Amino acid sequence: MYLLIDRDNAFPLGADGGLLLVDAPPAPTTTQVALPGGITAARLAGTRAADLADRGGAARAGAGAPLGAQAVGRLRAVERTRFDPADGSELTWDPAARSARGASGREVFPRIDPCVIGLVENLAGDAILLGENARRPGYFTCVAGYIDVGETAEDAWRREVLEETGRRVDIATYLGSQPWPHTGALMLAFTSRTADIDPVAGTDGELRSIRWATRADLDNLPLAGPGSIARRLIDGWHRRTSEGE
Repeated sequence: MYLLIDRDNAFPLGADGGLLLVDAPPAPTTTQVALPGGITAARLAGTRAADLADRGGAARAGAGAPLGAQAVGRLRAVERTRFDPADGSELTWDPAARSARGASGREVFPRIDPCVIGLVENLAGDAILLGENARRPGYFTCVAGYIDVGETAEDAWRREVLEETGRRVDIATYLGSQPWPHTGALMLAFTSRTADIDPVAGTDGELRSIRWATRADLDNLPLAGPGSIARRLIDGWHRRTSEGE
């Protein structure tokens, strides 16, 4: 069986909303990798996933389709990591794209970049801080960013909040994670509270707008898409506060 992935990292979905597997690709494909259960992930050469089914699922919704996220991540590794970074020799990937070897025989693994993402609440717990990204405007989402070399995830979270919003947070509580295969990232989610209603430091300009949002505000704000960990965090907070949990 084949799981088809298009160039935008979308995959066909069946009528039930699950991944649509096919006996044979109905359109030309390029890179292929083996997945668990005898399934082959194949990159569509030009056809869009939405043209092969009623609708397509995106890698951004990886939490709801882990096999799809795995397929996108492994295809991306083979396509983007072609040479050994140590000696420049061409890499040969194993069929499942779990690792590759070059001329030296040294194993090279798919790159995974750790990131932090999360919710910042006010001290009363009745509002969260959301931002609209300058490069991807049109919706509000959580603070997020990559972990620096030598930095803990907790320190990265505190730094990113300060850099992006100008607010200080102290205690960081871990909430969960999500693979972000179309960029090779692993999102580590946290939550914190801040006493800084207004910014106390300058920001790096990554967010074009920053706002506090109450539960009532969330009903009328454009938010990160369903399936993303950002939306899961926001919806979870909305549900928790609305139900008095």
